Amino acid sequence: MQELREQGIYSLPDGREFIAHGVFRGSYVLYTPRDWEFFGPHAYETNAAGQICSKGLQTSWRVRDLTDTARTADSRAKGRAAVKPFIF
Repeated sequence: MQELREQGIYSLPDGREFIAHGVFRGSYVLYTPRDWEFFGPHAYETNAAGQICSKGLQTSWRVRDLTDTARTADSRAKGRAAVKPFIF
């Protein structure tokens, strides 16, 4: 399977962008920019065969369909949601 950059921003052929985060055994989870910033759930995961899955079900996409935008997302710890003050 193609290796993705940690926190790399990738786009699918339909133009949607996702942030890659490495997990165990060379797999990745893909977050929408909003979910990455606000600690939401991942939208997709990859498997060892290079398929992109959603909730365990294969989609029509593969990792090779992702295009590297050459941009990198900020660390989640440095995201705006993590540093906004909480007001009661």
